[in-house]
Amino acid sequence: MKTLLKKTYRQILNWGDPNYQEVLSDDVKKTIQELVGIPVLEVNLPTFLPGEKEVVVDRKIQLPPKYVKEFTEIVGAENIKTSDFDRAKHAAGKFYSELLELRQEKVTTPPDLVISPNDESQVELIIQKCNEWKIAICPQGLRSSVTKGIGLPDGGIALDLTKHLNQIIHLDEESLTVTAQAGINGPALEKFLNQKGYTCGHFPQSFEFSTLGGWIAAKGAGQCSTGYGKIEDIVLSLKAFTPIGIFENESYPKAAQGWDVMPLFIGAEGTLGVITQATIKIRKFEPNNRRNACIIFKDFESAQGSMQACIQGQFGLPHLFRISDHEETEVAFRMKGFEGSFSDKALQAIGYKPNSRSLMFISVEGDKDYTSLVIDKIKSTSKKFGGRSIGSRPTKKWLSQRFHSAYMREPLMDLGLMTDTIETSVMWKDLKKLWKNVRTYIKSRPNTVCMCHISHVYENGANLYFTFISPTDKSAPLEDYQQFHEGLVNTILSNNGSLSHHHGIGRALSPWLKEKIGENSYQLMQGIKSIIDPNGIMNPGSVINESNK
Repeated sequence: MKTLLKKTYRQILNWGDPNYQEVLSDDVKKTIQELVGIPVLEVNLPTFLPGEKEVVVDRKIQLPPKYVKEFTEIVGAENIKTSDFDRAKHAAGKFYSELLELRQEKVTTPPDLVISPNDESQVELIIQKCNEWKIAICPQGLRSSVTKGIGLPDGGIALDLTKHLNQIIHLDEESLTVTAQAGINGPALEKFLNQKGYTCGHFPQSFEFSTLGGWIAAKGAGQCSTGYGKIEDIVLSLKAFTPIGIFENESYPKAAQGWDVMPLFIGAEGTLGVITQATIKIRKFEPNNRRNACIIFKDFESAQGSMQACIQGQFGLPHLFRISDHEETEVAFRMKGFEGSFSDKALQAIGYKPNSRSLMFISVEGDKDYTSLVIDKIKSTSKKFGGRSIGSRPTKKWLSQRFHSAYMREPLMDLGLMTDTIETSVMWKDLKKLWKNVRTYIKSRPNTVCMCHISHVYENGANLYFTFISPTDKSAPLEDYQQFHEGLVNTILSNNGSLSHHHGIGRALSPWLKEKIGENSYQLMQGIKSIIDPNGIMNPGSVINESNK
């Protein structure tokens, strides 16, 4: 662990805790050196674009003083931030190119003001003023977006909901729902529910540093989504403030009341309005009944076949259901020091060979009889595909470190490594083809690691989540990434993958949206936005924008 200087670019770009910096273990360094050819075991290896200088924002505040004065009167001076550091902090999320720009000491999309409203009435008034004065608004939680969903290219207001709008409103233990404000973070929501004997069931990798409103705005998914559903399956109702007024629906298990307007705001990424609260489903929290298992297969195709058979088997759903392809499995084994161990040699002796084998992680929650049934069924099904149970310990270990792996990105970038992820959704009939062709594209870069896993599973298909690590062109790192990323997205789309399964669109993927959904659907989206947001003040440039490529 390294404690960082405050008010630096590094503090903004770091994942999670701004004062924590991950230090790579020797096993990790050795693995990286062998795979990408960079001598990372050298002492005093220079840090690539460390970003350790104090933040300076070149673009000064453009809002007229009278507007600043009125906003101050609405929320109080203590709820408005104008320092360079605060403006830079609210100017970007965690997309790779955003991190590169911060390392290059550039702040390209700063707000003029960061405003933290005390309540919904202030949210409403701020939106009214911004609409009248044609000032852009970017609603924000904890800014963990990885699709350039954050930022104000022409200035405006960063509306921070986390300072005050972060409370539990109501727990309904009869209907099994909780209503909470949009700025509540994952740990606070889950802690409250666990104390009452419930769980929200939604655990994205950003769980510690994301909010209920952010989950809804991005149409996110969590590690247990196979059992509990994505966020759109969990939300029952929400309240959103827009330039033309308030949208609010009632909670029902299901209803037939004409067009359902609520889904417009789920996945809109702040481009229609500001979500201030939501009611979501909750489940009973019964950790003592949880059953975990880990199964190893001789190859990814066998693991995928077993997963498909299980999810279509109609015997019940696991909650965590994940397989790592051969490269992700092998990199994990090497980084954890498993390679060459007695257990490794024993597995190899019975046919589970390096650079071919694939791991499956399973966790089932709920009633004790249910969890036992589902685990046993998955194990018996997996045997038909050559799967071998290796106990529950690997899955428990994975769960214990689930949120920590995101911290590795910064030290890898310090080494001059392009380190990023991309994910998609695909039907079973196209999954193997997409996996192979995307891997081929990524591996076309010399000395590149390409890891892939499936972590959200449905009867009709699944997601594919790719992680790549590759030496960057240090003379032009941003251009190198942009060119590679464009080809990567095109490869996914040409193999029948979706633009995203759960990260959202933002500005990073918006150039492909019209092509993907079609002219008529795109025009419908534009029309809806023009009605709800006639002056285009809500997170302008995100989602609906063809000029970002």
